[in-house]
Amino acid sequence: MKPWLGADRPRIVVGCTMGVVALLLMYWILQFWFLRSEFVAEIEAIQPRTARLLGIVESVDQLEEAAGNVAVVLRNAVYQSDSDSATSAAAMQQNVRELMVNAGLSVSGSQILPAQKTGEFERLGLDITAEGNIDELDEAFSRLERLRPLVFIESVAVTPIRARRSNRRGAAEAQDPHDGDPRKLTVRFGLFSLRLAD
Repeated sequence: MKPWLGADRPRIVVGCTMGVVALLLMYWILQFWFLRSEFVAEIEAIQPRTARLLGIVESVDQLEEAAGNVAVVLRNAVYQSDSDSATSAAAMQQNVRELMVNAGLSVSGSQILPAQKTGEFERLGLDITAEGNIDELDEAFSRLERLRPLVFIESVAVTPIRARRSNRRGAAEAQDPHDGDPRKLTVRFGLFSLRLAD
């Protein structure tokens, strides 16, 4: 009787060869499957970004309109860079003084503070002291809120003024209608506006 290996040697070689080919084929099929899975995962990850980009492309007109609106708002909110910071600060000081006088306050002093750069803007500071009653102060606050370019209130220090007693009360009232008014105040404002930096 012949040994089993010797009798079927060509079949074993062919069988082993076919087995190796089958294993290689299975390896490459699995490699292609994993590669396809990675591509599918990448495509699924890219789809939302692509959709966002397509959305941006479709809404370019709306974005340009919104950017134009922002430019208009910015132009009304801050001092422009076409004038230097000293000129802009002087304009702010004049606008605030006029506003307070029109509100009924009497301005006793104002000082422009040194400009400070903060990012894209310069901060223009103003220290101003005024006198008047509480109603005039309320009116000044209301007018400051509507002033353009915007003026921000950083600090307010309010000190009541004591009523002065005078023997000649009638003469004193003729000179100052608020004299003796218990609501009369001295107010020191710390204000600032923004200017586009050069």
